[in-house]
Amino acid sequence: MQTDDILVNALGGLVRIRFDFSDQQFDEARWGKLRGPWSDAMPGNDPTPAVEDIVAELLWAFPDDDGLPGSVAELSTHTTLAAIEAQRGRLLMLHAAGIAHPSGQVLAFIGPSGRGKTTLARNLGAKYGYVTDETVGIEADGRVHPYRKPLSVIRPGEAYKEQLAPSGLGLGALPSAPLALAGLVLVSRLDGFSGAAAIGTLGLCEALVAIVPEISYLADMNKPLQTIASHVARCGAIRQVTYGEASEVLPLVPQLLAWEQPEAWEAVLPTEETAGVRSPLAPESYLLAPVLDAVEAGGLTAVLDGNRMVHVLDGVGPLVWRSLCEGRNFASLAQAVERQFGAPPEQKLEEAVVGILSTLADAGLLVRVPAA
Repeated sequence: MQTDDILVNALGGLVRIRFDFSDQQFDEARWGKLRGPWSDAMPGNDPTPAVEDIVAELLWAFPDDDGLPGSVAELSTHTTLAAIEAQRGRLLMLHAAGIAHPSGQVLAFIGPSGRGKTTLARNLGAKYGYVTDETVGIEADGRVHPYRKPLSVIRPGEAYKEQLAPSGLGLGALPSAPLALAGLVLVSRLDGFSGAAAIGTLGLCEALVAIVPEISYLADMNKPLQTIASHVARCGAIRQVTYGEASEVLPLVPQLLAWEQPEAWEAVLPTEETAGVRSPLAPESYLLAPVLDAVEAGGLTAVLDGNRMVHVLDGVGPLVWRSLCEGRNFASLAQAVERQFGAPPEQKLEEAVVGILSTLADAGLLVRVPAA
């Protein structure tokens, strides 16, 4: 079996793609079509610090001419999955497009598939350095690892998207300066949008609802909400850019790179002494359900449950959550609610508090425990 390989610099590690030629005769032209799309991600063509560790390996069958387009496209997908799998639990990996200013400042444009990130990367990458159109990998200290994978381009009448190297599309090289996260931007591309492209600032808890689904291997991360909040505190408030055409975003990049004061935040999690509260109106107790993380900012509390869903508590919810995390009993909790919000006008205080506890239980954040 004849084999050869391609080394790809992906998210702070090397992925080695090995090719099996046992069923196909080696063809230099076909080999070039397999290697060409990855040329900008090969270590020798990447100015980021050299990576020595091979974190993942793929063995790929050398395709014939008929299977070449599909093989090139599928190889890109499998390489991405291998790179992400290798860094699970270590990096914050956002489903995002990334571009880099010559200073090394990186903007991550976050959004689900089909939101136009590749088109955005092509437009912005014509002036700035192309970091990725797929996954932005971020270290705890804000350093960004590039993934200069091929971009997928639709060709009329073709079953598979063509995979092209960034440089082949005229996209910018990475700066020589170290890459560091400078902004998190939620993408809101609206078909038929007729207004001018606009930037909005989002509160942390509000933004977490949109960001959390776009994180790879979220449950493997240590304190994922706190990790995001720490990055926000370092790089500035989370923005959202609303636009119709990607070209409209280019003039906004300097403003997106400008630092804006983020909200102060703190973690709000159960203490070891938390035992739950007993309802005086029914023979049951309410215990905090296991959660992955929780943070408070701007008068709201974002709680990440065991199913990786973010719940945003407002009104009296943050006070109740904090009180439960601090281990208060029912009487102390009710007093805290009355001090901050006053007595409810249409029902007894105890009934109102039990109603809040019941709502949190219905959301899966508390567990009802019947009396023995």
